[in-house]
Parts: sequence; structure tokens; C-alpha cells
Amino acid sequence: MSDLAIKNRAADLEVRGYEEHPELIQQNAEWTDLSPVEVKLCGISLGLGLVLLGVFLYVFRG
Repeated sequence: MSDLAIKNRAADLEVRGYEEHPELIQQNAEWTDLSPVEVKLCGISLGLGLVLLGVFLYVFRG
């Protein structure tokens, strides 16, 4: 099969998948980006988790 035929087949399967599962279309329509506050909270929680991991590794291995 040529590259073009493979790409067309993949696109056809993707479209058919959305037609068979309308909840996927609804999920994609509901997608929104994170607000700046949410991004900051994610960063703080990730940073805190890494710091605590380092502290626990230092305390229990030391």
C-alpha cells in the first residue's frame, strides 16, 4: 500500500471511531485549558511532593 492510502485509511478509521462513539465528541467539546491558578496549584503540589520525597529519602536512608 502506498503512504497516501495508509494515511487515508487511518483518517477513515478515526472518523468512523468518532461516529460510533458520540461521547468522544462530547468529551472533546468540553475540553478547556487550565487556568493560571490551577497551573500554579499543580506546580506547588508537584514541587512539594518532590521536596518531601527528598526529605524522606534522606531521613530513612541516612
